[in-house]
Amino acid sequence: MSKIRQLDDVLSNKIAAGEVIERPYSVVKELVENSIDASSTKIDIKIKDGGISFIQVTDNGEGMDEYDARLCFSTHATSKIKNDKDLFNITTLGFRGEAIPSIASISHFSLSTSNGKEHTRIDYEFGKLISLTAGDMSKGTQITVTKFFQNVPARLKYLKSATTEFNQIQRYIERIALAHPEISFHLYDDHRLVFHTNGNGNLLEVIAGMYGVAVAKNMIEVKASTEEFDISGYISKIDTSRASKSNIMTLVNHRYVKNVMSIEAVNEAYRPYLFDNRYPIAVINIDVDPYLVDVNVHPSKMEVRFSKEEELRNLILTTIKKTLASIDLKYQAVYEGKEKERFVPRLDEVHEEPLTLDHLIKEQETVYVVHSTDNPVVKETVNETVRVHQTYPPKTMKEKIYVKGQVLGTYIIGENEKGMYLIDQHAAKERVNYEFFKERYQTLDLTMQPLIVPVQLEYPVSEFNLIEERKGLLEKVGVNLEPFGEHGFIVRSLPLWMKQIDETCFIEEMIHEVISKNQLDVVALQDHAIATLACKASLKGNTYLSTSDMQTVVDQLMTCENPYVCPHGRPTIISYSEYELEKLFKRVI
Repeated sequence: MSKIRQLDDVLSNKIAAGEVIERPYSVVKELVENSIDASSTKIDIKIKDGGISFIQVTDNGEGMDEYDARLCFSTHATSKIKNDKDLFNITTLGFRGEAIPSIASISHFSLSTSNGKEHTRIDYEFGKLISLTAGDMSKGTQITVTKFFQNVPARLKYLKSATTEFNQIQRYIERIALAHPEISFHLYDDHRLVFHTNGNGNLLEVIAGMYGVAVAKNMIEVKASTEEFDISGYISKIDTSRASKSNIMTLVNHRYVKNVMSIEAVNEAYRPYLFDNRYPIAVINIDVDPYLVDVNVHPSKMEVRFSKEEELRNLILTTIKKTLASIDLKYQAVYEGKEKERFVPRLDEVHEEPLTLDHLIKEQETVYVVHSTDNPVVKETVNETVRVHQTYPPKTMKEKIYVKGQVLGTYIIGENEKGMYLIDQHAAKERVNYEFFKERYQTLDLTMQPLIVPVQLEYPVSEFNLIEERKGLLEKVGVNLEPFGEHGFIVRSLPLWMKQIDETCFIEEMIHEVISKNQLDVVALQDHAIATLACKASLKGNTYLSTSDMQTVVDQLMTCENPYVCPHGRPTIISYSEYELEKLFKRVI
């Protein structure tokens, strides 16, 4: 007797539902994508109990006649592709024809649709047709899903709370709204409108609806093109960041996807500006010929592959770097209102002649600073040696700021014709040192020098064998590991460029990267090491400086390539315009 048999449609659709439909969010995603493919300009989504008990999606799209309405419940019935060529030229969000039969197999499913001429209503219950009647509605489609997973209790028990499930749905609607600002979306949770867009095509308004007006005002437009790719969208300024990468959103031909390459390209562009574990807000749409991208990677259609991925990565990286470099990145004081136009006298007309940069190219090893006993904050007179001046090549100053004083031995107060500035002297000097050291170590000097005390490292046997296999990667940057003992290594010499760095810590970081990634991003590790070195060599807080020394620090800062943040992403300087100061003192309305 034959052991192999054909599965019936209901059972095969349940199996397909296991891949396509994982939770209420999956239902909403598939139905909304169908509405978008139907050329809808308005889509309403109503949810109850996180979608577990009720989901309804209503659109004003093209609708269907009775024949198509019945056929859409058949497996792999779709209007999106006709042959194998279309599979590699997909311009719609849906194309497999699996969603509707899969959803109908694990729920009570009601479809009402009209193409403007015919009105049809079809009801399914757990994969079986219950009724087919003439409907009564305007052009468009309405789908209602209830009793979700009631016939698959094993799947039902793995669903989270109603709040968690609804959050997944809202997150998706927000992202699909970013991909389609020309469509009006309305999302309801138990009859309460929680998110909506007006569908006027303004992406920045959708961002404001998600993050608030303050964030939207702090976004920067990005745009670039090559023969294969067009990218556009918005990225946040450096003083607007989040703790998660989930706020870096990639859209491919207006389809929201998860693409590691593009996310990492955005992160790399922001690396010099943000704290560790802080990430920007970014919405990047990539328009590309459908033949150059494969969206048929996973049933969820959330993953894509690019045939020219490295070219795209470089385009995203260089575009964001150029955009950030072209704007004023100083952290701004928060204020509300509209700034009025007024006459502002030039400070160089009323102040002394600006200081020259001659002192920046003269070496002064130490400067002795004495706390003033006239300052009531200082309890006693303290002599402290502080290295303020170093040998720096003369560079163009981005902006002249005139030092006026210091508070708490930590913050320098300055001004120019644009307004008032607060400069964190430690962060400022840290940035100056960082760029000095980075320029000094920009080429890896592999000239070796012996260590007085060799570095000893020990690892578990499993890791030892892996390191032994991959230690050639470390040899390329001058780190030679000699086996020592049963499962240890010893390093007897290091290249000169590592002379002022914590050798043991740095080598351990490189080994960790070799173990976990089988590659070595020595540039990133060197950058981290130099940032640490710059911090240790910087001015400390509660260090009182003379006016000339403060001016030196500020002048050095403003000649940096990136004077706005320290190497760890903290702001070095915060600006207050005259208008912002007047707002603080209630002098303007």
